[in-house]
Amino acid sequence: MKLFVNGTHLYYTPTGLGIYTENIIRELLKELDNVKVFSGNTHFKHKASQKFIRTSSYLDPRNGTFGHFFRIGWEQSFLWAYTLIERPDILFSTVHEGVVLPLIKTKQVITVHDLIAVKFPQHFKRLKYYFAHFLPFILNNSSAVVCVSENTKKDLIEYYHTYDKPVYVIHPGYDKGRFSPKDPEKVKKKYNLKEYFLFVGDMRPHKNLNRLIEAFDRLNSDLQLVIAGKKDERFYPKIEQLAKGKGLGRKVKFLDYVPLEDLPYLYSGAIALTFPSLYEGFGLPALEAMACGCPVIASKISSLPEVCGDAAYYVDPYNVDDLAGALYKVWHEEGIRGKLRNMGLERAKLFSWEDSRKKHVKLFEELVSSSR
Repeated sequence: MKLFVNGTHLYYTPTGLGIYTENIIRELLKELDNVKVFSGNTHFKHKASQKFIRTSSYLDPRNGTFGHFFRIGWEQSFLWAYTLIERPDILFSTVHEGVVLPLIKTKQVITVHDLIAVKFPQHFKRLKYYFAHFLPFILNNSSAVVCVSENTKKDLIEYYHTYDKPVYVIHPGYDKGRFSPKDPEKVKKKYNLKEYFLFVGDMRPHKNLNRLIEAFDRLNSDLQLVIAGKKDERFYPKIEQLAKGKGLGRKVKFLDYVPLEDLPYLYSGAIALTFPSLYEGFGLPALEAMACGCPVIASKISSLPEVCGDAAYYVDPYNVDDLAGALYKVWHEEGIRGKLRNMGLERAKLFSWEDSRKKHVKLFEELVSSSR
């Protein structure tokens, strides 16, 4: 089987989609030999580096809207032409991007992580048009779609109700060599932390940080709320202003982007991961936290119950009182924390990148077999 991978979301200092892309590419290269990966990342180290086709740095997702438009153009020109010439069996995209032009013998498979721009179009003023008007063409030109959760599959079928191709749910995994219980003291000293709740993720409105800060304020405690995520200038100033307005300037700590090597220690030292998101395609921080023995307080909606099972303390993310009550109980009751910690460690064992890789390869092989 000859496989092409659209790995343009493989980039330095990765978050969400980048972490997924890096790990699934690394896994596929373990099992498959006839692979070419298209990526502009020069920091990704792998013994099969000769299998990488280097692309322009302009394709980098961190270039924002410009990078997105540039990637669309590149995918419809260079990637399409290269695929026509080389004729791989599978063209796999690790994200919701791909080729809209005919591919003849090649089967295209794309990955849909979430439909956040559809669910909250008011916060994605440009991306919502991509999901509404361009993604349907890519879907129609794909032989199958991978969704990272049953919740995302449900959303996909509900919104693109005319889509009639196979949709496979393949959960992501986590880096077992990195995420496990650690001694947090070194990282606590590095970031000047004491006793804290933790949030990991970006600062977009659907992450619900406003309500989280309001709930934290109601504890009236000396605890810290640590927010580990890039200080996106579109959202950070208002969130910081909210915290300062409530007199929480010293208690709410914004760490900006945290290196991956520090995250397991932050998880391990936290009272709990607080994840009251209004929508998630999967929720990788919740899985990483459970793997580190960190109790999880999570929304009872979207994909998080699918990820956490019985191993999280669930809240109504729209109800500040409910969220504040959860923070108080998990903080004060060691029995609850211990139960969540133990159940989370067991729950995390159900997810692995190895299992994800096996399911992807099986899917690819089925598509190739069906065309012969």
